[in-house]
This record gives sequence, C-alpha cells and structure tokens, in this order.
Amino acid sequence: MPRNERRETLLQIPIASPNNLKRALRTNEAHFFALAELASIIVWVTDEESYCNYISKCWKEYTGRNPETDLGFRWTKAIHPEDRSRVANKLIEATHQKQPFIEEFRLRRTDGAYGWFHDHGVPLFHLDGSYAGHVGTRVDLSSYKKKAKDNPQIQFSLLLGQEAERKRIARELHDDIGQRLALLGVTLDEIKQLLPNASVSTPLRTKLKEVRESVDTLASDTHRISHNLHPSMLAHLGLVPALRRLCKEFSSQAHISVEFISKDLSVQIPQEVAIAVFRIAQECLANVAKHSNARVARVQLSQNRGSLHLVIADSGKGFDVKQAHSKGLGLISTCERTRMIGGRIEIDSAISRGTTVDLRVPIAGRVTIAGRTLRSA
Repeated sequence: MPRNERRETLLQIPIASPNNLKRALRTNEAHFFALAELASIIVWVTDEESYCNYISKCWKEYTGRNPETDLGFRWTKAIHPEDRSRVANKLIEATHQKQPFIEEFRLRRTDGAYGWFHDHGVPLFHLDGSYAGHVGTRVDLSSYKKKAKDNPQIQFSLLLGQEAERKRIARELHDDIGQRLALLGVTLDEIKQLLPNASVSTPLRTKLKEVRESVDTLASDTHRISHNLHPSMLAHLGLVPALRRLCKEFSSQAHISVEFISKDLSVQIPQEVAIAVFRIAQECLANVAKHSNARVARVQLSQNRGSLHLVIADSGKGFDVKQAHSKGLGLISTCERTRMIGGRIEIDSAISRGTTVDLRVPIAGRVTIAGRTLRSA
C-alpha cells in the first residue's frame, strides 16, 4: 500500500457525503502532519503490521538519522542493542492486541551517546472500526533522568504522586463503578421477580441469570482492581495483614500456592516504607506468575536487628540476573523503590534454580527516605 494511503486513518468525522468525507480526511491529515513537523518531539505512525510509515523531522535532530530511510523497522537500529529486541517485541505485541504502547529505552543521539527516551503510542482505527496502526510520540528523558538521579527527592515525589493517583482511581472504582454495578444487580433481581411463572425456566429467565452472573463477576473484578490499586487494609491494619491478603488473593488468581510467614512487628512502620515494601512484594509475585512457571512460592516478613526483612522465593525456572537487569524485566522499579526507602535488595537466581529476592529496610529509630528523615514508633 502506498505510503500516503496508509495515513488516511487519523480522524473519524461523520460527514454524510463520501466525497466530503475523503476531502475532510485529507485536510485533517495534512493538518496533522504539518503539526507533527513543527512539534519539538518525535512523532511516529505505524500501520497494522507494526511497519513505521512516518517519523517526524525531530528524529534527525535527535539521532542524526534520515527519517525517510529509517521507515519500516530500520529505526530500531538507533536503539541500544540491549533494548532493541524488547522494544520491537513490545510494539509488535501492542499491534496484535490493539493496545497502547508505552516503553522507555536508550536511543543513540547525534553525539554518539545514548539518551533515555519515553515512547507512548495509541491505536488508530478506520471509520469502519478496523485497526489501522498506531500513532505515538518519543520524548527525550535524559535531562530528567539525570536530575532524578542527582536528586532522590524528585523520584520520591513521583512515587508519592503515583500512589495518590492510584488511590483516586481506586476510590472512583469502589464508590462509583462498584455502586452502580451493585444497583444494576438489584435491578436485574427486580426484573426477574416481575416475570410470571417463577418456577418455570424460560429463555428470558436463563438470559437474566447469565447477565446477573456477569454483573457479579464484573463487580468482583472491579473490587479486586480497586484493592490492588490502593490496599486500604495497608493503611487501616498495617503491613502484615495487607501482605497476608495479597498472598491469599494471588494464590487464588494465579493458581500458585503462596505460603506467607510472618510475626507481628514490634514497631510501627512509616507509611511510605509500608507502601514501598507492599509494592515490591506485589511486583515480585507478578514476576513469579509471568516468568517462573513455579507452582509454589513463599513470602516471609520479619523484623531483625532494627531492620525489616522481606523474602520472596520460588522454585521456578530462574533467570540470568545480569541480563534481566539490562533488559529491565520488572526489576528497575523494584530497585528504585528500594533505593528510595534506604533499603538493600539482593536477587539470587540462576537457570533451573529458582529465584529468591531478599529485601532489608532499616526501621529502628530514624528512617531516611529520599533525603527526608522519619521516625518509626
């Protein structure tokens, strides 16, 4: 398909006349690409096969490479060799699933150094609803990454902002969507009661029952998502009950038997530390489900010599730790959270030998988090 024809998918405006519709599409397409060429960030467009058919001129300003000759998959040659296959595979996966594409990776700049870039693409659809490709932006994060590295408070503030947003979304899901689903369930029960011959099974009764079960499942999933976004138990009852519930729910959902071992803690954990430890446990269990093929895992929480000690272990297939760090397989955020709370994390794994994550966080007396000093009770 010619390159200019691939672009005719960017806006969806209902116009009665087909000729007017085509003219409107061409006009809006021209506006889009004019704006893309003026933008101070890289703009890109792919088709339904992940083939890149447009990159804005900022690509050359950042990388020194010609946008016209870097179409298709040639643009990936500018990506750091350790990131290249991961980024390409994620884009292909997003294409197949018609889902947003979000990645961070290192890109070779005009000076020969590698800078960190953030890629964010969203799916496009034709007027008939069929998938057309992705459109996205690529933003240079190098200066921000340097500032964040030099000033831990920036990263810590970002993590707190993420938690605040998770809390807001969780509240919306629970108080709004959850309540609407509950009301919908009650309404379905009322409709069922209005039907004659309550003892007789009819196609309508069968369909109502199926819809009621679907609503119940959706309500349960909404509650679970809300809880995972912001575990209220963590704030009300503490870290131990929250981790116990996390392990129980994970066992049920992932069909992996997780043993939780813990004793009540003798000190009150600062909320920032508790949240970070909970998120680290959440991330580690998610990795067990995604990568280990293990059927059994163990989470152990203890207090020892003024430190909080968390161990997550599985007997799965294991992995090469150095390679995983370089490819960012869910370990970057875990290590960053550990650094923010002044902790130390060790990951012991090898092929066919399982994985053990060992986290230790100082909690006795003064606790330093991203340059701020807190006091544990």
